[in-house]
Amino acid sequence: MLATQGDPNETMAAPSVSVVIPAYNAAWCLPDAVRSLREQTYQDLEVVLIDDGSTDTTWEVMQELAASWPGVRPFRFANGGTPVAINRGLKEARGQWMSVVGADDMWKPELLQRCMDCFADHPELSIVYSPMAPIRRDGTAMRGHSKRCHAGQLTEKLFHSIFIHDSSTIFHRRVFETCGGFDETMQVGSGHEFWLRVSTRFEFGLIDEPLALRRWTESSLTRTNRARSRRFKAGMLERFYFEHEGEGLLARGPAFRRLARVHYAVAKALVMERQYAEARLYLAKARRYWPAYPKPHLLCPVAWLGDALCGNHRKPSQV
Repeated sequence: MLATQGDPNETMAAPSVSVVIPAYNAAWCLPDAVRSLREQTYQDLEVVLIDDGSTDTTWEVMQELAASWPGVRPFRFANGGTPVAINRGLKEARGQWMSVVGADDMWKPELLQRCMDCFADHPELSIVYSPMAPIRRDGTAMRGHSKRCHAGQLTEKLFHSIFIHDSSTIFHRRVFETCGGFDETMQVGSGHEFWLRVSTRFEFGLIDEPLALRRWTESSLTRTNRARSRRFKAGMLERFYFEHEGEGLLARGPAFRRLARVHYAVAKALVMERQYAEARLYLAKARRYWPAYPKPHLLCPVAWLGDALCGNHRKPSQV
Protein backbone atom coordinates (compact mmCIF):
# COMPACT_ATOMS: atom_id res chain seq x y z
CA MET A 1 0.00 0.00 0.00
CA LEU A 2 1.29 3.46 -0.91
CA ALA A 3 2.22 5.50 2.13
CA THR A 4 3.78 8.64 0.66
CA GLN A 5 4.35 9.59 -2.93
CA GLY A 6 6.31 12.21 -4.78
CA ASP A 7 4.31 14.96 -6.51
CA PRO A 8 5.58 15.04 -10.10
CA ASN A 9 4.85 18.05 -12.26
CA GLU A 10 2.25 16.68 -14.65
CA THR A 11 2.77 19.55 -17.09
CA MET A 12 6.32 18.42 -17.85
CA ALA A 13 6.85 16.39 -21.01
CA ALA A 14 7.58 12.73 -20.43
CA PRO A 15 11.31 11.94 -20.58
CA SER A 16 12.79 9.44 -23.04
CA VAL A 17 14.30 7.30 -20.27
CA SER A 18 13.07 6.32 -16.81
CA VAL A 19 15.58 4.90 -14.35
CA VAL A 20 14.02 3.04 -11.43
CA ILE A 21 16.05 2.69 -8.23
CA PRO A 22 14.54 0.43 -5.53
CA ALA A 23 16.06 1.15 -2.14
CA TYR A 24 15.88 -0.41 1.29
CA ASN A 25 18.06 1.15 4.01
CA ALA A 26 20.27 2.61 1.30
CA ALA A 27 20.89 6.09 2.68
CA TRP A 28 24.66 5.43 2.67
CA CYS A 29 24.92 4.74 -1.07
CA LEU A 30 21.87 6.23 -2.80
CA PRO A 31 23.40 9.70 -3.36
CA ASP A 32 26.28 8.11 -5.32
CA ALA A 33 23.86 6.22 -7.56
CA VAL A 34 21.77 9.31 -8.29
CA ARG A 35 24.87 11.46 -8.80
CA SER A 36 26.09 9.05 -11.47
CA LEU A 37 22.77 9.51 -13.30
CA ARG A 38 22.89 13.27 -13.00
CA GLU A 39 26.33 13.19 -14.62
CA GLN A 40 25.13 11.33 -17.72
CA THR A 41 25.99 12.97 -21.02
CA TYR A 42 22.47 12.02 -22.18
CA GLN A 43 20.09 13.95 -19.94
CA ASP A 44 16.56 13.29 -21.21
CA LEU A 45 15.78 11.09 -18.21
CA GLU A 46 13.92 10.87 -14.95
CA VAL A 47 14.89 8.96 -11.82
CA VAL A 48 12.09 7.08 -10.04
CA LEU A 49 13.15 6.35 -6.46
CA ILE A 50 11.22 3.69 -4.54
CA ASP A 51 11.70 3.57 -0.78
CA ASP A 52 10.75 0.00 0.10
CA GLY A 53 9.83 0.64 3.73
CA SER A 54 13.31 1.62 4.90
CA THR A 55 14.00 2.00 8.61
CA ASP A 56 17.00 4.34 8.21
CA THR A 57 17.05 7.83 6.65
CA THR A 58 16.56 6.65 3.05
CA TRP A 59 13.29 8.58 2.65
CA GLU A 60 14.84 11.80 3.92
CA VAL A 61 17.76 11.33 1.52
CA MET A 62 15.33 10.82 -1.36
CA GLN A 63 13.51 14.03 -0.53
CA GLU A 64 16.81 15.93 -0.46
CA LEU A 65 17.79 14.48 -3.84
CA ALA A 66 14.41 15.44 -5.30
CA ALA A 67 14.78 18.98 -3.98
CA SER A 68 18.16 19.36 -5.68
CA TRP A 69 17.22 17.82 -9.05
CA PRO A 70 13.74 18.11 -10.65
CA GLY A 71 14.38 14.88 -12.53
CA VAL A 72 14.05 12.85 -9.31
CA ARG A 73 10.61 11.47 -8.35
CA PRO A 74 10.55 9.78 -4.91
CA PHE A 75 7.88 7.33 -3.78
CA ARG A 76 7.50 5.59 -0.44
CA PHE A 77 5.77 2.26 0.16
CA ALA A 78 5.46 -0.30 2.92
CA ASN A 79 8.14 -2.97 2.65
CA GLY A 80 7.33 -5.54 -0.02
CA GLY A 81 10.74 -6.76 -1.16
CA THR A 82 12.93 -5.79 -4.09
CA PRO A 83 10.84 -7.29 -6.94
CA VAL A 84 7.72 -5.55 -5.63
CA ALA A 85 9.59 -2.25 -5.38
CA ILE A 86 10.93 -2.63 -8.93
CA ASN A 87 7.46 -3.31 -10.36
CA ARG A 88 6.05 -0.31 -8.52
CA GLY A 89 8.76 1.85 -10.02
CA LEU A 90 8.23 0.52 -13.54
CA LYS A 91 4.52 1.30 -13.26
CA GLU A 92 5.34 4.89 -12.24
CA ALA A 93 7.88 5.30 -15.05
CA ARG A 94 6.90 7.69 -17.86
CA GLY A 95 9.70 7.09 -20.34
CA GLN A 96 9.62 4.82 -23.39
CA TRP A 97 13.00 3.43 -22.34
CA MET A 98 13.61 1.98 -18.88
CA SER A 99 16.32 0.73 -16.58
CA VAL A 100 16.46 -0.71 -13.07
CA VAL A 101 19.55 0.34 -11.12
CA GLY A 102 20.59 -0.97 -7.74
CA ALA A 103 20.90 1.68 -5.05
CA ASP A 104 24.53 0.67 -4.50
CA ASP A 105 25.46 0.60 -8.20
CA MET A 106 26.57 3.45 -10.46
CA TRP A 107 26.77 4.37 -14.16
CA LYS A 108 29.74 5.75 -16.00
CA PRO A 109 28.83 9.14 -17.56
CA GLU A 110 28.61 7.80 -21.12
CA LEU A 111 26.44 4.71 -20.45
CA LEU A 112 23.07 6.13 -21.42
CA GLN A 113 24.34 7.98 -24.50
CA ARG A 114 26.12 4.86 -25.74
CA CYS A 115 23.00 2.75 -25.29
CA MET A 116 20.72 5.27 -26.99
CA ASP A 117 23.17 5.52 -29.90
CA CYS A 118 23.09 1.73 -30.16
CA PHE A 119 19.30 1.75 -30.36
CA ALA A 120 19.46 4.43 -33.06
CA ASP A 121 21.91 2.33 -35.08
CA HIS A 122 19.96 -0.91 -34.50
CA PRO A 123 16.24 -0.07 -34.42
CA GLU A 124 15.36 -3.77 -34.35
CA LEU A 125 16.70 -4.01 -30.76
CA SER A 126 14.60 -3.47 -27.65
CA ILE A 127 17.34 -4.27 -25.09
CA VAL A 128 20.98 -3.22 -24.80
CA TYR A 129 23.31 -4.00 -21.93
CA SER A 130 26.98 -3.88 -21.00
CA PRO A 131 29.19 -5.72 -18.51
CA MET A 132 29.67 -4.19 -15.07
CA ALA A 133 33.01 -3.42 -13.44
CA PRO A 134 33.20 -4.58 -9.80
CA ILE A 135 34.19 -2.11 -7.09
CA ARG A 136 34.52 -2.33 -3.32
CA ARG A 137 32.24 -0.54 -0.88
CA ASP A 138 34.67 2.40 -0.80
CA GLY A 139 34.65 2.68 -4.60
CA THR A 140 38.07 1.18 -5.33
CA ALA A 141 38.35 -1.21 -8.27
CA MET A 142 38.32 -5.00 -7.89
CA ARG A 143 39.53 -7.79 -10.11
CA GLY A 144 37.40 -10.70 -11.24
CA HIS A 145 33.73 -11.24 -10.37
CA SER A 146 32.77 -10.84 -14.05
CA LYS A 147 31.39 -13.23 -16.64
CA ARG A 148 31.60 -13.27 -20.40
CA CYS A 149 28.66 -11.46 -22.00
CA HIS A 150 26.79 -12.35 -25.17
CA ALA A 151 24.43 -10.79 -27.73
CA GLY A 152 21.49 -12.10 -29.71
CA GLN A 153 19.06 -14.83 -28.70
CA LEU A 154 20.19 -15.78 -25.19
CA THR A 155 17.71 -18.22 -23.68
CA GLU A 156 20.06 -21.20 -23.67
CA LYS A 157 23.02 -19.18 -22.38
CA LEU A 158 20.94 -17.53 -19.64
CA PHE A 159 19.58 -20.89 -18.51
CA HIS A 160 23.14 -21.99 -17.84
CA SER A 161 24.53 -18.74 -16.40
CA ILE A 162 23.39 -15.26 -15.37
CA PHE A 163 25.63 -12.63 -16.95
CA ILE A 164 23.12 -9.81 -17.41
CA HIS A 165 22.83 -7.29 -14.59
CA ASP A 166 19.75 -5.12 -14.18
CA SER A 167 21.86 -2.06 -13.47
CA SER A 168 23.66 -2.02 -16.83
CA THR A 169 20.63 -2.76 -19.03
CA ILE A 170 18.34 -0.38 -20.94
CA PHE A 171 15.11 -1.77 -22.38
CA HIS A 172 12.06 -0.45 -24.20
CA ARG A 173 8.71 -0.19 -22.47
CA ARG A 174 7.39 -2.88 -24.83
CA VAL A 175 9.58 -5.44 -23.01
CA PHE A 176 7.80 -4.76 -19.71
CA GLU A 177 4.39 -4.66 -21.37
CA THR A 178 4.97 -7.90 -23.30
CA CYS A 179 6.67 -10.01 -20.63
CA GLY A 180 5.33 -8.54 -17.41
CA GLY A 181 7.39 -7.42 -14.45
CA PHE A 182 9.72 -9.08 -12.00
CA ASP A 183 8.48 -12.18 -10.17
CA GLU A 184 7.33 -10.86 -6.79
CA THR A 185 7.56 -14.28 -5.16
CA MET A 186 11.34 -14.36 -5.66
CA GLN A 187 13.26 -12.44 -3.02
CA VAL A 188 16.51 -13.75 -4.53
CA GLY A 189 17.32 -14.08 -8.23
CA SER A 190 14.31 -12.23 -9.64
CA GLY A 191 16.56 -10.51 -12.19
CA HIS A 192 17.79 -13.84 -13.55
CA GLU A 193 14.21 -15.08 -13.89
CA PHE A 194 13.10 -11.83 -15.58
CA TRP A 195 15.83 -11.80 -18.22
CA LEU A 196 15.43 -15.51 -18.88
CA ARG A 197 11.71 -14.99 -19.48
CA VAL A 198 12.36 -11.91 -21.61
CA SER A 199 14.89 -13.83 -23.72
CA THR A 200 12.09 -15.99 -25.14
CA ARG A 201 10.61 -12.87 -26.80
CA PHE A 202 13.48 -10.45 -27.44
CA GLU A 203 17.08 -10.43 -28.61
CA PHE A 204 19.78 -8.56 -26.68
CA GLY A 205 22.27 -6.00 -27.91
CA LEU A 206 25.65 -5.76 -26.23
CA ILE A 207 28.17 -2.96 -25.77
CA ASP A 208 31.06 -5.16 -24.74
CA GLU A 209 32.85 -2.88 -22.31
CA PRO A 210 31.93 -2.13 -18.68
CA LEU A 211 29.81 1.02 -18.56
CA ALA A 212 28.47 0.51 -15.04
CA LEU A 213 29.98 -0.13 -11.62
CA ARG A 214 28.79 -2.93 -9.38
CA ARG A 215 29.51 -2.41 -5.70
CA TRP A 216 30.38 -5.57 -3.75
CA THR A 217 29.52 -5.33 -0.07
CA GLU A 218 30.58 -7.69 2.69
CA SER A 219 27.43 -9.78 2.31
CA SER A 220 27.89 -10.26 -1.43
CA LEU A 221 31.57 -11.11 -1.05
CA THR A 222 30.94 -13.81 1.55
CA ARG A 223 27.82 -15.15 -0.23
CA THR A 224 25.74 -15.26 2.93
CA ASN A 225 22.73 -17.58 3.09
CA ARG A 226 23.91 -19.77 0.21
CA ALA A 227 21.25 -22.44 0.69
CA ARG A 228 18.40 -19.94 0.44
CA SER A 229 19.67 -18.29 -2.74
CA ARG A 230 20.43 -21.64 -4.36
CA ARG A 231 16.96 -22.95 -3.50
CA PHE A 232 15.43 -20.01 -5.36
CA LYS A 233 17.67 -20.63 -8.38
CA ALA A 234 16.92 -24.35 -8.53
CA GLY A 235 13.18 -23.77 -8.24
CA MET A 236 13.21 -20.99 -10.81
CA LEU A 237 15.09 -23.03 -13.41
CA GLU A 238 12.80 -26.02 -12.88
CA ARG A 239 9.70 -23.86 -13.33
CA PHE A 240 11.11 -22.26 -16.46
CA TYR A 241 11.95 -25.61 -18.01
CA PHE A 242 8.78 -27.55 -17.14
CA GLU A 243 6.07 -24.89 -16.70
CA HIS A 244 7.05 -22.14 -19.13
CA GLU A 245 8.82 -22.52 -22.47
CA GLY A 246 12.10 -24.12 -21.54
CA GLU A 247 11.22 -27.64 -22.58
CA GLY A 248 10.51 -26.49 -26.12
CA LEU A 249 13.53 -24.19 -26.39
CA LEU A 250 16.34 -26.08 -24.67
CA ALA A 251 18.05 -29.37 -25.45
CA ARG A 252 16.99 -31.90 -22.81
CA GLY A 253 20.44 -33.36 -22.03
CA PRO A 254 22.29 -30.08 -21.26
CA ALA A 255 19.22 -28.71 -19.45
CA PHE A 256 18.98 -31.74 -17.18
CA ARG A 257 22.69 -31.57 -16.44
CA ARG A 258 22.24 -27.92 -15.46
CA LEU A 259 19.32 -28.84 -13.19
CA ALA A 260 21.40 -31.61 -11.63
CA ARG A 261 24.22 -29.20 -10.86
CA VAL A 262 22.01 -26.55 -9.27
CA HIS A 263 20.22 -29.14 -7.12
CA TYR A 264 23.56 -30.54 -6.03
CA ALA A 265 24.69 -27.00 -5.15
CA VAL A 266 21.62 -26.61 -2.91
CA ALA A 267 22.33 -29.96 -1.24
CA LYS A 268 25.96 -29.04 -0.61
CA ALA A 269 24.94 -25.74 1.01
CA LEU A 270 22.35 -27.54 3.15
CA VAL A 271 24.94 -30.07 4.30
CA MET A 272 27.17 -27.17 5.35
CA GLU A 273 24.22 -25.88 7.40
CA ARG A 274 23.60 -29.39 8.84
CA GLN A 275 20.16 -29.61 7.24
CA TYR A 276 20.78 -33.17 6.17
CA ALA A 277 17.22 -34.38 5.58
CA GLU A 278 16.46 -31.58 3.16
CA ALA A 279 19.85 -32.06 1.52
CA ARG A 280 18.90 -35.67 0.74
CA LEU A 281 15.83 -34.51 -1.16
CA TYR A 282 17.92 -32.25 -3.40
CA LEU A 283 20.51 -34.98 -3.89
CA ALA A 284 17.79 -37.36 -5.01
CA LYS A 285 16.62 -34.85 -7.60
CA ALA A 286 20.17 -34.25 -8.81
CA ARG A 287 20.66 -37.98 -9.30
CA ARG A 288 17.39 -38.32 -11.22
CA TYR A 289 18.29 -35.47 -13.56
CA TRP A 290 21.78 -36.83 -14.27
CA PRO A 291 22.42 -40.35 -12.94
CA ALA A 292 26.06 -40.33 -14.11
CA TYR A 293 26.91 -37.10 -12.24
CA PRO A 294 29.40 -38.28 -9.58
CA LYS A 295 29.20 -35.44 -7.04
CA PRO A 296 25.72 -36.25 -5.63
CA HIS A 297 26.76 -39.86 -5.14
CA LEU A 298 29.83 -38.79 -3.21
CA LEU A 299 27.84 -36.43 -0.97
CA CYS A 300 25.04 -38.90 -0.20
CA PRO A 301 26.86 -40.75 2.64
CA VAL A 302 27.47 -37.45 4.43
CA ALA A 303 23.82 -36.48 4.08
CA TRP A 304 22.67 -39.87 5.40
CA LEU A 305 25.13 -40.07 8.29
CA GLY A 306 24.85 -36.43 9.31
CA ASP A 307 21.64 -36.78 11.28
CA ALA A 308 22.98 -39.71 13.26
CA LEU A 309 26.29 -38.03 14.02
CA CYS A 310 24.77 -34.69 14.99
CA GLY A 311 21.52 -35.84 16.55
CA ASN A 312 19.61 -33.81 13.98
CA HIS A 313 16.12 -35.16 13.34
CA ARG A 314 14.45 -32.14 11.76
CA LYS A 315 11.79 -32.92 9.18
CA PRO A 316 12.80 -31.74 5.70
CA SER A 317 10.83 -28.95 4.07
CA GLN A 318 9.01 -29.62 0.83
CA VAL A 319 11.22 -29.38 -2.28
